[in-house]
Amino acid sequence: MKQNKGEKNISTQTNNTMKKKRRAEEEVNPPAAAQHQEEKKKKRRTKDVLGVKEKKKQKKSSTAAEGEQLDLELVEELQEFVPDIKNKCVCLRSGRCSHQENQRIRVNMADFLSLTSVSSANLLLFPRRYKEQEVEIRKLRAQHHFLERIAEGIPRSCHQVYIRARKMFDDRNYNGRFSKEEVRSLMKLQTLHGNDWSKIAEKMDRSAYSLQKRFAHIAAGRGAWSVEEEFRLKRALKTHLEALAGGPAGSEDSAASEGPSLTRDQLCNNLPWKETSQQVETRSWTQCRIKWFSLLKGKLASGVSTFNRGPEGLEAKIVLINTLYNMRVEDVCDVDWDEVAHSVGKVTPVCVQKSFHRLKVSRVPHWSGLFYGEIIDFLHLRVTPLLQEQLRKSKRQQDAQQEAKQESCYLLSDIFSSQDDFLELDNSQRTTDQSQL
Repeated sequence: MKQNKGEKNISTQTNNTMKKKRRAEEEVNPPAAAQHQEEKKKKRRTKDVLGVKEKKKQKKSSTAAEGEQLDLELVEELQEFVPDIKNKCVCLRSGRCSHQENQRIRVNMADFLSLTSVSSANLLLFPRRYKEQEVEIRKLRAQHHFLERIAEGIPRSCHQVYIRARKMFDDRNYNGRFSKEEVRSLMKLQTLHGNDWSKIAEKMDRSAYSLQKRFAHIAAGRGAWSVEEEFRLKRALKTHLEALAGGPAGSEDSAASEGPSLTRDQLCNNLPWKETSQQVETRSWTQCRIKWFSLLKGKLASGVSTFNRGPEGLEAKIVLINTLYNMRVEDVCDVDWDEVAHSVGKVTPVCVQKSFHRLKVSRVPHWSGLFYGEIIDFLHLRVTPLLQEQLRKSKRQQDAQQEAKQESCYLLSDIFSSQDDFLELDNSQRTTDQSQL
């Protein structure tokens, strides 16, 4: 114990001597002392920042571990009721909702309304519109687990189902076309309130979704694209695609002499449309997307339309119908349009969807009241034989035209042989004949 006390006394004496030296140095050179103090503060700040970051990492790892433990506990609890639950896997869907999913949302909503005895779905989905009943509605939603119940039996997240239900049951979402006065008021309110669509929706008696969608079309330019707009669109997408390909077009560093190459999937999918629209400045992202696919359509097919009125177009339509029929899909939302475009060849997924829509509208009677599977069956059984017959007729006409051209035209090589140019004549006999005359 005595030794420890002596060691403490020695350490305190050394600290005091060091402090005295620092004070003396500060009195002699004050700027150097100030700099020394600033360095100390910086070191303390960096230590504090690193400590905070380490604490956050530890919290994240601990929360992730806790979440994994909770998931495992839930799986073990469910395994008592479903023995092979670990072997079963449910993939969550994304994108457009199918007809069956929409029907399931309607059924779930009707069941919840009957359970809570609420009069309409708008009360549950838009409680802010009903100030007097808002508190009561929110209590009912929390008590009966509203989000979980409307998403029951649908392989999607509760948030996705909730957003889809708001679009389906909103009575303000289907008020017809916008009049000129409504468009003017929409522009004025957007300049006043910005993108606060809920506030604008309250003043215009329309849904926020419909207002936002309409404003996206009228805010930017309309009509035909100018040369400058098209140039800005190409420049914006070119920079993105060059970064994706790893080099500029026609670069010497690439393996191919013509520059780096990209797949059709890279040219069509996951493009930054919002950033592109900001660089174009005068068009919305939807307009930029449609214009890009129209430009890409001609580039992929080398300037010739794949779905033309000739035999190539008929073959493409037959391949399109057969591909959709062989997929055995019951809803259009489950169609992989990239795969369809790959089977047709030299087309974009948007081009394939448009050609399918034209076939459906022009060939299938009462198509709006039919399901997708019924439309595909009609196209395959009724329309495909007609297209095949047209294809045979067009090929016969092409063959007849080629034969007519071959009959009317003759090659000079068939009339004059190559030996005629190198045939030697006996000029002596010719001179004797002339002297006799």
